[in-house]
Amino acid sequence: MRLIVLVGLLWAGTAQASDVPRYDPEGYCKEVASFSGEYSAMLDNSCLEMEQGAYDELKAGWGGYSGHAQSYCDEVARFGGKGSYNLLKSCIEMEEQAADNKKKFKF
Repeated sequence: MRLIVLVGLLWAGTAQASDVPRYDPEGYCKEVASFSGEYSAMLDNSCLEMEQGAYDELKAGWGGYSGHAQSYCDEVARFGGKGSYNLLKSCIEMEEQAADNKKKFKF
């Protein structure tokens, strides 16, 4: 019975990792656009354009990113509550690049 539950949990985690996380880009951009206390439509629109572009790129390449980068960067991108696709994309790019260029200590 425990094996069945474990396999089910592993499968569920794998299924979730195959999809780009769902954030609230409109809510996130409203917060960014209102950061100074006054709302800026220009900042809101620019933010939404950046979020849309980042989401589109992530969606196209999501399956090619490591599971570690996906889950770690999802946590980073959710910092503050609403989530940011632009932050997720930047984090994944840096995490994947760092994994490909692992530094070694030399004596």
